[in-house]
Amino acid sequence: MTDRSLILCPSRVSLNRILTSILEKMSGEVKTFDVKAALGKNRLFINTRVKRFSYSVRNRWDRYFLKLANELIMAEVSAYRPGIVIVYNSEFLVPETCDRIRETSKLVFFLGDSPFYTPQNDYYLACLAHADLILVPDSFWMAQLNMTGLDRTMHFIPGMDETVYHRLPHSEADGEEETDILYVGTSYKSSWGYRKAALMSRFAGFRTKIYGNDAWERWFPFFPELEPLFRRSEFIPSEKLNRMFNRTKIIPVDGNPSIINGAHLRLLEALAAGALPLIEYRKDVEDEIFRDAGIRLPIFKSYNEAAEIAAFWLSAGSERIKTVDLMRAWLIERYSPESNAERISEKLFR
Repeated sequence: MTDRSLILCPSRVSLNRILTSILEKMSGEVKTFDVKAALGKNRLFINTRVKRFSYSVRNRWDRYFLKLANELIMAEVSAYRPGIVIVYNSEFLVPETCDRIRETSKLVFFLGDSPFYTPQNDYYLACLAHADLILVPDSFWMAQLNMTGLDRTMHFIPGMDETVYHRLPHSEADGEEETDILYVGTSYKSSWGYRKAALMSRFAGFRTKIYGNDAWERWFPFFPELEPLFRRSEFIPSEKLNRMFNRTKIIPVDGNPSIINGAHLRLLEALAAGALPLIEYRKDVEDEIFRDAGIRLPIFKSYNEAAEIAAFWLSAGSERIKTVDLMRAWLIERYSPESNAERISEKLFR
């Protein structure tokens, strides 16, 4: 138990609220510091674009940008004096700052993205070597970290964010369009974008809607059936997203370029809102998250069977609702804030 905990994480993401609910069971006070908001949109925009330049140009920018980011973080840590600092991915930290944080605080990382496969802070992996504990939602990432000697790891499923994602009375979601299948998410202009489009094209025969960025449009010549289903959208606030999820029956949960064995957090958000997650097969879903649950899981192992499986769950309304209830109850029992706080405490303070 500690008096204060600090979360380094963008304040708008659902994981922030999940981590807050866990840390509230471990400390008397929890605070979030969003270093991206402190740095400002202009600096973040330049930081994204400068990656295209030569190493010498990037290196000069990184010295300025990372120095500023780490000064902002350390100022917050020094002023707040938390007993635990938990970091989402790396938040622009450098190893020297990690060492300074550990002089007064336990340092914990939650890996939202792989340090091996997703472009991040160049010091991401080096920072993990300075962690007191690394929370890893993908068993393959965990094996890779352990292989490199970073063995202060724990396989960790964060649980559901029920503060925002929850079932609503029908009248409270009336303003949203009713759908059979709903997908909200960014696409890519690389082969991963083609992959997303290939999956969603399987659902064109249902009442399907897709909300996302302009990268989806690149793939319309290959999958013209997607164009009438698509609506270009910027970031959708969680409260609106919850209403949209409440008005749909199925939410496809696909992989992304870095998830190998784990599951996307969208699985947890869908269940919290009462929608069925139609899950692209990942080993951890059966072997870790729902191991021994005895539930018929809505999983597809080939895009060629995705439409048939979706049709089954749409037609079996009572079984679909029952399955959502069973999956949701299982997650609440095993990955509640209390249970996850106990797991972290056992590893961190034993």
